[in-house]
Amino acid sequence: MKKFFRQVKFLSIVGGTFLMLATGCKLDQDTEPLPPAAYVSVYNASPNSPGLNIILDSKVINNTSLDYSDQTGYLRFFAGNRKLEFGPFGATNVVADTTMKFEDSKAYSVFVVDNYQDVDLLVLNDNTDAPAAGKAKVRFLNLSPDAPEVDLADADNATPLFTGLTFKEPSEFIEVDAKKYTFQVKSSSGDVLLSMPNSVLLEGWSYTVLVRGYKTPPNGSQSVLSSELIVD
Repeated sequence: MKKFFRQVKFLSIVGGTFLMLATGCKLDQDTEPLPPAAYVSVYNASPNSPGLNIILDSKVINNTSLDYSDQTGYLRFFAGNRKLEFGPFGATNVVADTTMKFEDSKAYSVFVVDNYQDVDLLVLNDNTDAPAAGKAKVRFLNLSPDAPEVDLADADNATPLFTGLTFKEPSEFIEVDAKKYTFQVKSSSGDVLLSMPNSVLLEGWSYTVLVRGYKTPPNGSQSVLSSELIVD
């Protein structure tokens, strides 16, 4: 079983009718076969977003709001064509939606992005192939609506890992040595915008480094430019 299955935080056992907490859970191959399913992670990266409902085929599947910077972990959805919608938590209106064809045993990441008044969905297919021995996998996302093009570098290496990522532009996964890093998010001119010391990448695991928030926050906003290392 690929390591990403260990990351399930909420497990939908009936394809979206309800959720139960299952941190660290993984599938037991000795139990009865489960119906074909895909694994879908949701992250709220809209910096001025209220808490959100996650709506699958017209049913709200979260009992607490998906707030800015919240990540669900992988949700288990039945395979096939499914309609995924988002709206303000506790309300009935929808502000963003997509219809996706989920394939059996495939993994996907859905990011709610941009200013709330222009909210959009970034849907990525997650490559769950295991990296080579001694390696981890990492990718980079620029999810800040007003940030410039950004690079991701290792402070101990002159060559950036990723360069010139614009807003909503995802990189591919790359393999890197499994170890502790000091990641730096840099502008195209080489200025360090953010530093991420003590970023530990474990052998065999997959990660996303993302940039979120505003480089120049609107009046009253606390969503300053920041970065996060998340497990895929």
